[in-house]
Amino acid sequence: MALSRLSFIKLAELVITITCMVLHYNSAGENVDAHSAMLINGVFVGFTIILVALFAGYLMNTPINKRLDLFFSLVGAAGFIASGIIIINHWNDDSVSAVTEKLGFNRSDRKTLGLAKGGLAIVNGILFLVDVVFTFRD
Repeated sequence: MALSRLSFIKLAELVITITCMVLHYNSAGENVDAHSAMLINGVFVGFTIILVALFAGYLMNTPINKRLDLFFSLVGAAGFIASGIIIINHWNDDSVSAVTEKLGFNRSDRKTLGLAKGGLAIVNGILFLVDVVFTFRD
């Protein structure tokens, strides 16, 4: 089976999502409010599960309904962009350093990981928007 443009996009989304989840684990201890933490964790873990299923469907030549795919892509775009903005705003806040140092972590390393995670989340949100365009065109 030849891989289509959509299957490459789904693979890229999956790889970036897993990368965000690994970076999230390695920069753990963020002192964000409970709602933001639930959003970030839910988006990273939830879309890992969703994207594994979608990518497997594309590989087995059994894609899901176009409307459902558009829904997942739009929700993914909103979730990843919102998570990325929250993460970047959190790591640019100077009050985070006191909490990080109390936990015994090197602030500069964790900040770098946190900002990379936020940037990748926004990039993945934009990739989800590109996915919407290609799915809608097909």
